[in-house]
Amino acid sequence: MTIAASTASTVDSYRGLMGRYFGFPDFRDGQERVLSQLAEHDVLAVMPTGSGKSMCYVLPALASGRTLVVSPLIALMQDQVESLTAAGVPAGFINSNLDRDAQNRNYRGFVEGRLKLLYVAPERFTNDRFVAGLREAGVNLLAVDEAHCMSEWGHDFRPEYLVLGAVRERLGSPRTLALTATAEPGVRRDIARLLGIDAPPVVTSVDRPNLKLAVVRIASPNQAKQWLLHYLKERVGQSGIVYVRTRRGVEETATLLREAGVAAAGYHAGMPAAERTATQRGFTLDEVSVIVATNAFGLGVDKPDIRFVVHLNMPGRIESYYQEAGRAGRDGDPAECTLLYDQRDEQAQQHFIERSHPDDVRFRAIWHQLLDDSAQDEGAPIRRNGGPADEEGYATAIAALRDGGLIDASGRLTSDDQDATLERGPVRAHQRYAEDRLGRMVDYAESGRCRHLLILDYFGESAAERCRACDNCLGEAGPAGDAADAGLREVIATLRDELASRYGREPADIMGPKTVRELATYRPRERGELLETWGIAEVKADWFGAEVLRAIEQWEEANPDAPARPERPERPGRLGRRQPRLVDAELLPVDEALYQRLSEWRRDRARRDDVPAYVVFSNKTLREIAALRPGDVRALSGVWGVGGSRVSRYGSEVLAVVNGG
Repeated sequence: MTIAASTASTVDSYRGLMGRYFGFPDFRDGQERVLSQLAEHDVLAVMPTGSGKSMCYVLPALASGRTLVVSPLIALMQDQVESLTAAGVPAGFINSNLDRDAQNRNYRGFVEGRLKLLYVAPERFTNDRFVAGLREAGVNLLAVDEAHCMSEWGHDFRPEYLVLGAVRERLGSPRTLALTATAEPGVRRDIARLLGIDAPPVVTSVDRPNLKLAVVRIASPNQAKQWLLHYLKERVGQSGIVYVRTRRGVEETATLLREAGVAAAGYHAGMPAAERTATQRGFTLDEVSVIVATNAFGLGVDKPDIRFVVHLNMPGRIESYYQEAGRAGRDGDPAECTLLYDQRDEQAQQHFIERSHPDDVRFRAIWHQLLDDSAQDEGAPIRRNGGPADEEGYATAIAALRDGGLIDASGRLTSDDQDATLERGPVRAHQRYAEDRLGRMVDYAESGRCRHLLILDYFGESAAERCRACDNCLGEAGPAGDAADAGLREVIATLRDELASRYGREPADIMGPKTVRELATYRPRERGELLETWGIAEVKADWFGAEVLRAIEQWEEANPDAPARPERPERPGRLGRRQPRLVDAELLPVDEALYQRLSEWRRDRARRDDVPAYVVFSNKTLREIAALRPGDVRALSGVWGVGGSRVSRYGSEVLAVVNGG
């Protein structure tokens, strides 16, 4: 039977195979839909952790053979192959943990048809002979696990996944199944585009009603540790995970818990592989009740009875938080997911975002390292070989180089020019996107709304306004912890999202979470007070300031008993200084007709002066002029990229274009 056999007969056959090999009487939610559609066409499936995603490619492998599974996780490959082999499924894997003979043995077993499944890491496709051999043998199904790793907009982007679209073509475009547990709609579209999947995704609800979601506000790391000790003393014998941001934090927290009598162990990527494996196995066998870990722990951990997950630090985006929190309660029984929220977490995550997006020097260093590696590998697809290419910002740089055409779809460099132009636009766009995701995570932590609803809304699903499984809906949420009124924060955040939709921007481009908090805290009533708010310069005040002031006024009228506005603390050095521009030109609503007229004027002026157009004005400057529409020389002087000499040389002509002359 082939994968493309009739839908009804295929699904019935899969049901029989599932009972025969695994003893499962019927499909879980979503599995039958995926398998039915896979019999007809390629499929992107979004299914939550614990929903049995692997059955969606294991069953077709049993029926048709030669199923190639791409997975980023060596430990997960080994665990799954061991489980499948124990169930009688002929499966193997190829990764760096195997010696050359074992790799060759598994490869031959697959191409000769003895192994029905072969798990490989995406880096394996840099070997052209490997891919050519697979194509010659014929791959019946290509399964891409953790498919969100393909998208630079996803929460775990891995540059090595970018080549999979080209690899699929080189394999002869076999039937393809992309699988992920957490992908918001934009990431789903990106995955489908990169793999060439035309059909709408199969989306199983990410809702996990058995998880009780809660946020506890804390004021210091010491308070967090004291809270954790008290929390664990009430849950002796239960299995749980405590996530901590840094390796040092993992070691300190694990030591603290052990000294308090908790059977705890630490886990992070800096530990030797053998120690990590032993720790994970000890947790699985209940020899250790609590794992204290960085986000390196969890993928591939199939322990169903985890009763709680605690985050001592806030992750940078909701996908990351929900994937990690979702490791609790996979058996369907009640479990608790608690985020300890310190407002300083936002600053730490913002710092991480800045480090993850290379400046000009780091960007150029990564490019030079890639050129050196390419020369040594005789033009092979890019791979991490150490050096500057492994610095922070590597993944974002690779995505930007691909967007700029310096890396092609197969992962090879298209230039050997050390001084090639490196487009920073994609880096800036990605940073703004990451800051928007951080803002949504802060909104989750600070919101008084149903937390399940907030998560479902983030992933594009609808839900009832209240649940029975979060601190807000159960009336258990702690005090707000700051002067900002949660209700007004919601109003301003909603307005921000409406403005973003209206102008086609990301919400973070309109205002970040710190700006939302300041507006809700100090409740400005006129333009001067609005300009005192962090993140609101004159450009934004002109753009949407009136709407913000009106929203605050209406909220105050509806809440006459609200506390009085607090005094705004004086900021050192604020008075008497020009406030810096806080938005780039591309964030402003641009008069496109005026921009075209300015572009035509620039082209004509450049021809008269016999210079390149960018010497007159850059595109960024023209777009800002078209957004701000300066009416006089003084206003023109305040535009980005317009200095005194350009005002003297071009000012009268530019103003004439702006004013319709």
